Amino acid sequence: MMITSMAQVTVDLGALRHNYRQLRARCAPGVKFLAVVKADAYGHGLVPVARTLAAAGVDYLGVASVEEGLALRAAGVGLPVLLLMGVLPQESEKAVGAELEVVLFRRDLAEALEAACRTQGKRARVHLKVDTGMGRLGLFPGEVLPFLAGLADCPHLEVVGLISHLAAADEEDKSYTRKQLEEFASLVAEVRRGGWAVPLSHLANSAALTEIPQTHFGLVRPGIMLYGSPAAPQRPAPVSLKPVMSFTSEVLQVKDLPPGASVSYGRTYLTREWTKLAVVPVGYCNGYSRLLSNRGAVLIKGRRAPIRGRVCMNLIMVDGTHIPGLEVGEAVTLLGEDQGSRITAEELAAWAQTISYEIYCALGAANPRRYTGE
Repeated sequence: MMITSMAQVTVDLGALRHNYRQLRARCAPGVKFLAVVKADAYGHGLVPVARTLAAAGVDYLGVASVEEGLALRAAGVGLPVLLLMGVLPQESEKAVGAELEVVLFRRDLAEALEAACRTQGKRARVHLKVDTGMGRLGLFPGEVLPFLAGLADCPHLEVVGLISHLAAADEEDKSYTRKQLEEFASLVAEVRRGGWAVPLSHLANSAALTEIPQTHFGLVRPGIMLYGSPAAPQRPAPVSLKPVMSFTSEVLQVKDLPPGASVSYGRTYLTREWTKLAVVPVGYCNGYSRLLSNRGAVLIKGRRAPIRGRVCMNLIMVDGTHIPGLEVGEAVTLLGEDQGSRITAEELAAWAQTISYEIYCALGAANPRRYTGE
């Protein structure tokens, strides 16, 4: 939903293509590439991002829900689309009808998909989800072979791969990740000995793709690095990445406050001297977290202006005392670059005690987007 024209998210599709090429170059020939575009492409816009990546050469797209998959089909995106969270039984008809591939981890979902396939005279490709240590969705490794054997009465389902998710691939200590890798590789080998080829088994997220080639298998599944952020915010990405999203606004009012004046709700900030305050029409309704109160900063004329007082629903106040010629209408950069200075999603996330994923999703969901580099 577009909240206000006073705040604008810009998505650089040229940067997106650059990041894809950087990641693709780390994959061995023959390894297929699934771009994760769930959550409205991490707030960057599902359809524009998917179309850009499809034209750039990705093999697969990964979404969370049937609704996202159907939106891609309605937009004319014909690439294989994987529903990473599976489906509810009542969604099976739509998933099969749109030829969406499904992550599978429950017997009743297999039965619902099989029934939909029979009704429509189609087959469905499924990826069997295995929990190798994430503690989330999936069968335990010991349940996989019995589950596969039980699919004998679901002849319309084609198991094209196993899928698992790494819990700590972005950490420097790779011991837990290697444990998960060993368990997954052993299971893939066991399943193949049992007669299932599972050629598109996949484990590698962004961090594993760039740092642990053994995780690539038949398919890789990066997300955050496509959008320009390192998987581990505490260290730089091992490939060259370009930020895809920026977030800007403008100065709505400039006012001079005397020493001892209070700013915003709760009087959490009192001026220490004469202060030139810039009021900016951005707040938590724009996905700009209230946790940035008295903690974050913006860029005006390439200079950092710290937030003073609490972030409001629609407004923030920043200290522009040190910025010469500060005027109404001045451009404000809350995420991105201005005159050689930059505020990154990782920096915003650190101030807000979260991760870059949430920053992108929140800003992208709450503001109008424009696209460059098409």
